Amino acid sequence: MSAVFTAICASALTMIVADEHSQFDLALALVLLGIVLVPSAITFFAGSKLASAIRSLRESTEAIVAGDLDSPIDVDCACEVGGLADSFRAMVARMNRNIVRMNVLAYSDPVTGLANRAVITHLFGSVMDLRKCGGALVFIDLDDFKKINDTLGHRTGDELLRIVSNRIIRKGFGLDRSEIDDCTSAFGELRQSCPEGVVFARYAGDEFVAFFPGPVSRYWLEERARNVVEAVGNPFPVHGNNVRISASVGIAMMPTDTDDPEQLLSYADLAMYAAKEAGKNCYKFFDHSLRDLAIERSRIEEDLRIAIAEEALTLQFQPKVDVGTMEVRGVEALVRWHHPVRGNIPPDDFIGIAEQRGLMPELGNCVMNMAVKQARKWLDEGRPTRIAVNVSAAQFERAQLVPEILSALERHKVDPALIEIEITETMVMSDFARTHERMQRLREVGVRISIDDFGTGFSNLSQLARLPFSILKIDRSLIADIGQNPKSEAIIKAIVSMAHALGHEVIAEGIEQVEQYAFLRRLGCDQAQGFLFGTPMLASEFPGWVDNLGQSEVASQLNDLKMRLAVG
Repeated sequence: MSAVFTAICASALTMIVADEHSQFDLALALVLLGIVLVPSAITFFAGSKLASAIRSLRESTEAIVAGDLDSPIDVDCACEVGGLADSFRAMVARMNRNIVRMNVLAYSDPVTGLANRAVITHLFGSVMDLRKCGGALVFIDLDDFKKINDTLGHRTGDELLRIVSNRIIRKGFGLDRSEIDDCTSAFGELRQSCPEGVVFARYAGDEFVAFFPGPVSRYWLEERARNVVEAVGNPFPVHGNNVRISASVGIAMMPTDTDDPEQLLSYADLAMYAAKEAGKNCYKFFDHSLRDLAIERSRIEEDLRIAIAEEALTLQFQPKVDVGTMEVRGVEALVRWHHPVRGNIPPDDFIGIAEQRGLMPELGNCVMNMAVKQARKWLDEGRPTRIAVNVSAAQFERAQLVPEILSALERHKVDPALIEIEITETMVMSDFARTHERMQRLREVGVRISIDDFGTGFSNLSQLARLPFSILKIDRSLIADIGQNPKSEAIIKAIVSMAHALGHEVIAEGIEQVEQYAFLRRLGCDQAQGFLFGTPMLASEFPGWVDNLGQSEVASQLNDLKMRLAVG
């Protein structure tokens, strides 16, 4: 019996020790096997000198089953039972290493190696002593980080996050990485006690949080925040690029601002957004006026959700004209919101809230539906008009984008050729394969696609040439430089030539002066959009504007200009 018992258990445990991928439940099953067999062994060896060793081994296996992986297996015997105890020790060591490895994966960020959001959620939601501990939370957001990913790629973005996090620790906090508290035990399990040192975690994509436990002064925190802003503001050498970025920092203190840990996190987040609204690249402390602002923004968010659901928003339409003939070629749909109590809410305000609260897909789909519905109305009036609709990054990333557009077209019986979607240059380059697939599906059914804000990013032109789009829209920032900056004029000329060579049309947006129009006409730009031709207007105003376009003062100016150009 002794040889059989020892052989079964020892060989099974040896397999566990040798297998890097052994499962925890399998290990426990084998421990149970030992518990089942050990009593028989004790009976077999009853009265022998091994009985004591076997009894100790049984007690150790019962402790393992109970979850105690720290208790030593107190068996020291140069016998078969001693060999079995050695196998149990090796198994427990392997299980402990696996537990540590699993906890590291669960509670650390794979990019930076810092603690992750789960640690912060635990710290501010589960650690009951945090109220007694006190401290301050610093919320750090990297300004315009998405542009780095879009223009230089996610590999560069990830490397930048690693370098930024190390510099914040070293230069911002004046600490070594080994001094950062990750809130975990030796087994990698989350502790229930107050942190012993500064906790620094990657909270989301480009957001970091730092918790400074214990009493800290406002002056001390201000110095740390200044150091963080300065450290992040210096250039970073990443993969051969000299990358510049900045940080917006929000600070909240406990118990000065609140004694509720979860509210502390929210208040620091509000202070960070206040820093962004103040121009970015700075820090702000929480104050109660920010809380009032948060309440106000929450109310606007709720009203916006209702307005989206009920299609209570409105659209205005800005015309696009043919540069050569001044004929109307289409319109761009622009969303507006007239709140029943607050009046007109500027687009930047409610779109900003929609972006922060994850409402952009719903808002974008609402605008698309309203635009398609208006296209149907103009069709019924005998005025077929192409409508361009801006698609946000959040909306474009959704797999439902193409089905939603096709569903709206089918529901209102609108020719897909009357709808044009506008996506930005940075969106195109952020995920080329996915962008190409969705653009191709839309083009196959006849939807036109334009690349908006072109000239402000860093497009890979060889990839751009492979995309199935119809139109390039030159960004208004370049148009504004016409007559003032020869370099911008050279870029515009290159864009027009390149687009035409690739078989695409070119639209210039933001035209406000006749001289800008004249320059674009000489280059052979196809379409123009801007206040020089028409401001955004309601759908009911558009037919009258079209009918009177030839008699307008602007038309007269442009006709005079065309005559001078022809003579010249």
